[in-house]
Amino acid sequence: MSPAALLRRVPVPTARLVASLVGAALALAAGVWVAVVLDGRDGLAVTVVLLLVPALAVAVPTHRLEPVARAVIAVGWTLALDTVVAQVMLSLGLWDVRLGVLVVTGISVAVWVGVELATARSERAAARRAAGAAEQRAEVGP
Repeated sequence: MSPAALLRRVPVPTARLVASLVGAALALAAGVWVAVVLDGRDGLAVTVVLLLVPALAVAVPTHRLEPVARAVIAVGWTLALDTVVAQVMLSLGLWDVRLGVLVVTGISVAVWVGVELATARSERAAARRAAGAAEQRAEVGP
C-alpha cells in the first residue's frame, strides 16, 4: 500500500494528534540537546529553545482558535513561563542555564501533551454527542 493511500485511511483528527505529539517529542529533544550536548553555551540555541518551545506548546494544540488569539496566548505564555522559571530558580539559588532550559522545555512539553490530549478527548466527545443526537432525530422521524 502506498503512503498516500495509507494517509487517506487515517482520520484527520488522529493524524493531527500524532503529528502534534511527534512535534512535542522533537521539542523535548531540542531542549535536551541544547542543555546537555551544547551545555547551554550557544546563546542563540538557548534563546531559540526558550522562546520557541513554550510558544509552540500552546500555539499548536489550540488550533481551533483564531490566529491572533493563538499568537497572543503563545507570547503571553512564553514570557510568563520564562519569567516564573527564572524567578523561582534565582530565589532558590538554583540558577543554571542548562537547568533553566530543561525546566522550561519539560513544563512546555507537559503542557503541550496535556492540552493536545484534552483537546482530542473533547473533540471525540463532541463527535459522539453529535452522532447520538443525529441518531435520536432519525428514530423520532419527521
